[in-house]
Amino acid sequence: MTLLYPEFLWLLVPLALFGWLRYRRESSPALPIHPKVLIENRRTLFVRLAPFVALAWMLAALARPVVQSEKVEKTPGLTTLYLAIDASRSMRATDRKPDRFGFAKRTIEKLVEKDRSHRFALIAFTTNALILSPPTEDAELIHAALESFNPDFILTHGTSLKSLLETVAKLAGERKELVIFSDGGDGEEEVGELLAIARKSGIRIHGVACATRTGSKIPMGGGWLRDEAGRLVVSTLDPRLERLSLETGGAFVDEGNPEEAARAILESLEVTEAESEEASIRTRELFWIPLLIGLLFYLAGTLSMRVPGRVWAAISLLLGIQAQAGLTDIWRLEAGYEAYAQRRYEEAGKIFASIRPPLFESTYALANTYYRLGAWKRAGRLYLQCKTSDPELKRRIWYNLGNCAMKMGRYESAVDYYVKALQLGYDEDAVANLKTALFLKERRKKRIEPKADAKARPQSASGTAERKEEAGKKESSKSRAKMGKGSGSSTAAKSTRIRKERAAAEAARRHPLGSRAYETINRGYVHEKRPW
Repeated sequence: MTLLYPEFLWLLVPLALFGWLRYRRESSPALPIHPKVLIENRRTLFVRLAPFVALAWMLAALARPVVQSEKVEKTPGLTTLYLAIDASRSMRATDRKPDRFGFAKRTIEKLVEKDRSHRFALIAFTTNALILSPPTEDAELIHAALESFNPDFILTHGTSLKSLLETVAKLAGERKELVIFSDGGDGEEEVGELLAIARKSGIRIHGVACATRTGSKIPMGGGWLRDEAGRLVVSTLDPRLERLSLETGGAFVDEGNPEEAARAILESLEVTEAESEEASIRTRELFWIPLLIGLLFYLAGTLSMRVPGRVWAAISLLLGIQAQAGLTDIWRLEAGYEAYAQRRYEEAGKIFASIRPPLFESTYALANTYYRLGAWKRAGRLYLQCKTSDPELKRRIWYNLGNCAMKMGRYESAVDYYVKALQLGYDEDAVANLKTALFLKERRKKRIEPKADAKARPQSASGTAERKEEAGKKESSKSRAKMGKGSGSSTAAKSTRIRKERAAAEAARRHPLGSRAYETINRGYVHEKRPW
């Protein structure tokens, strides 16, 4: 049991003082009274104190005692993650490698490979939105939908986040997780209007920056895209995507590597799901119990009722049970703290977990225990459930979350947590850990970049010579094939080509994307004001 407004209990102190003064006053009469009259009109101690006891119970009712439900409401089965990829013309810019659209495709593929806790639905959008794949648990279907979608058949070249949100709003579900892979939206769309659609439909947006803040020119027909005045169009990252993400409760990911971007999306989803899980805990009100007891005391004192002793015994037993629950929680906390201090972490974890419903102190202590046991992911989720208005406690929670992220190798998240901790107060350990996290983050990026460059790097001289020799052999085999048309070598080459073409045709038949679908997304393309 817990109290929502425990500050009302301070009113019990003056109430007890008034009750004590009233008792002293009535116990010593000021005038001499005949003993017979005094005995006949004497009120019992219970009757004299009943109004004060009744008022005390009413104050306890004002403190709002509640019991938190141990069950958390969860949506049965896997939740659906809507992946929206921008197919506008600006996604051909090359400030992300190989280009923005290719970067978005690779990030989606990495995300689908890593995530096993969601279903996925794929949506492509420009000025209009098109559902490429309905919700599915099969990652291969998402890959096939991505491969079968050809941006060259898209006539609409603008970007409308409003059209995307309206499409997602029509889909089933009260709460929708939407990951947008884009460089931004149409400059004429108001952020307030987009936020209103998202909030009304329960859409939480996680934005993935597919462009850099410096921007890039947009290739077009062997040159660069120009506006109506003939000026070069330089497409940069639209900051409104970040605002939409943060104000709907999601996260904004700005990573230049698909692997890192997919990892950051998963981390943000874990955080938002933990917060949603904590928020779905329901409470059962108990204020009517002390209110009812207070009314009984008031009636007993006012009407001088003789209440049977068995009734008061039952009420006292009920009160004893409630008080015993609070005392038991305190005793368990002390026992858990003692086990934790003696480094008996497994025993301490069992004690803290046995406190139901969980208190702030038990949740925080259990998170510390899991951290000591090496269960950093579970510890991080528990830290996120610790809600407090105390700046010092908040600083410690953010610091501990940074340590958990460091242990799991999530250096980007660790940097964010340490920064939040330092915003609430200076701490030497947080500064030192922040420097370490920044160093490890940069080292990981440098480790990934050489691998990407190695593919384009020329090989050694011996390797070059071998490739030339191989090329010579292929040329000689081609020349021999030309010299002897109808020979067995020519037949083998043709059969190989036929097998490849048949495989491609079979794949296209398995995952077709008909012209009707492209008509849907190309609808109204002639009215675009900003065709990029």
